[in-house]
Order: sequence, then structure tokens, then C-alpha cells
Amino acid sequence: MSDETSAAETPDRLGLPVTPEPPRPFWTVTPPSVPWCPAEWSAHLDAVAPGLVRPDHSEPVADATGMRAARDGWSLLVASRRGRLHAHRGDHREDAGQVLLFDHGWCAAVADGAGSATYSRLGASIATHVATHAVREALRHGLADRAEPALPGRALASGATAANHALREFATRCGLALRDLRTTLLVAARHGDRVGLLQVGDGASAFLDADGTVSQPLSGPLTEFSGEVAHFLPDDGAIEQLVQSLVVRDATHCAALILATDGVEDPWYPFTRHAGPLYTQLLRGVSESVSQAGVTSSHRAPVISAPDPVHALIEWLAFEKRGENDDRTLCVIRQDAVSWPAGRA
Repeated sequence: MSDETSAAETPDRLGLPVTPEPPRPFWTVTPPSVPWCPAEWSAHLDAVAPGLVRPDHSEPVADATGMRAARDGWSLLVASRRGRLHAHRGDHREDAGQVLLFDHGWCAAVADGAGSATYSRLGASIATHVATHAVREALRHGLADRAEPALPGRALASGATAANHALREFATRCGLALRDLRTTLLVAARHGDRVGLLQVGDGASAFLDADGTVSQPLSGPLTEFSGEVAHFLPDDGAIEQLVQSLVVRDATHCAALILATDGVEDPWYPFTRHAGPLYTQLLRGVSESVSQAGVTSSHRAPVISAPDPVHALIEWLAFEKRGENDDRTLCVIRQDAVSWPAGRA
């Protein structure tokens, strides 16, 4: 072979030309180059979402964040991690997640800001913060009607309406178009022995029951193209879609409930099939580096029982799958007294 032979012409041991594999992408981690919230909007943000924690001056929070809580036999864990593409570009994480506890219940939310919306990171954070706090307040005020089966549903509708109103008010205060704050929203709440869910946009939820069954009660409306989202908050018509999606069910036999943005749903598609193996990984660890969904694990130890479950879940969210580089947010809600069958994977 002469020195002029190209790499594409390099023969294999049988003398046939072999095309070399393309180089793996070189990913960098770059801090966001612009403020998370412009300084001139700070007072407006405080007005519509008081107490919202901001990642403005904290690079670790900008890259990933999470929280956990436990009460009345339920454990909640949520983490949100900036995707490799946003980290490489120096963009902000556009996902958000939140969990809150209260007497006789909890609420949780995840959201994925639309990539085409300039300030969707604010939209996702406002939506999850306001929705969960409004649900909590609605259920607190309804404690006298604790046995009312419709109570979680009414509270979720109230939370969704509050989130939509907050986004619209923020847009008005800041002189933004509603499309600048577009976000999906997936909210769950428990009150007593009832659990409710509602959703607008993409993302996934799954109930995992004690008998090993997995159900996916909600999904975004069907559209002409895969990955296309029909509705975002706070667009016209989105709040109606969100409220109409409401599902309420008995929680007695629920071992776990998973809420995920599409950065987790897409690599684990179809989610109904793979939600069980995903939860088993979090609960018991990973025996093989590549899952049935073709996901390569980055954290093989159990997450739920880790000394620091929040950090463990953030590390778990660094899993790899070709072409999947979006922000990822996952909320795992467990009923401690209800076991997930050991043989499920």
C-alpha cells in the first residue's frame, strides 16, 4: 500500500476496503453565558413565583439540581440534569422539577421548556413552582373534606390554572410574547388514598403496582409528526387541555409513580414497556451496562438506597444513548409499604 492510500481505502485482512468509524463527538461543559433571569425582571419573578430558587449565581445548580422528601409512608425524589447539548453550547437547563409535602399528601411536577422559546427555562420553573404550591394550598384548605374522592382532582385543576395565570402575568409584566415562555407540564398529587395526574405537552408518567403491572394513564395528544407537541403552557387552549387530561385513581396498591420529561422518556421509549426496568435499576442497581432499551448506564449502584439519593439520581441521569442529548428530569414517588416484585426487570 502506497503512502497516498486514504484511510477510507485501508484494506482489512481479506483485502477489502474498510470505511473507518466517524470520531465520537467531543462534548464540553460550559457554564451558561447569560443570566438565568435578567436582572430587570427579578421583581416580576418574585411577584408571580415567590420563593422560587434561581440558579443565577450557582454553576452546580445551573448544571443539575434535585431534592427529596418523605412523609406518611411516601418517599419522593426528583432530579434535573442539563443535557449534553446545552452544556456544550453554554445554554441554560430548560427542564425543571419540584416536590412538596403537606398533611395527608404530597404534590410533584416536572416540566420541559420548549427549545424554540427564548425564556422557556423561566416558563418551566415558574410552572412547576406555582403549580405545586397552588395544589398544596388547595389541599390544605380542603382538609375538612379529606374523604372527598374528587379532592385531588380539584386541587390539580386549581394548580394548573394558577401556573397558567402566573406565566401570563409574568409575560405581561416583562413585555414578552406568551410563546417566549412555552413549557410542558406534568403534575401529580396525593391526598389520602387518592392520586391524581394531569399533563400538557410531552413527557411521561407511569404507575407501577404491587402485582407488577405498569400503566401509563396520560400521554400528549397525537400529532402528525413524532416529537411534535400540540400544546404548551401558556398558549391559548393549553389550560383546557391540561385540565381535561385529569386522571384520579386509588393509591392503595401503587408501589411507585414515575414522572419524566421527554429527555428521559425518549431514550426509554416505549415508556410503558421500559418504566418497570427503569424503576428496577433505581431500586436495585444495574447488572448489565446496557439496558433492554439500549441505554448505557453511567451509575450502576442502587439510587433509591444510596447515601445521597439526589446525587445518585443526578449521576444516573448521565446515561448514554446515541442521539439523546436533551435535558433530563425524573421524579420517582414510592409508597414505602408497597413492594415492587423482585422478579420484575
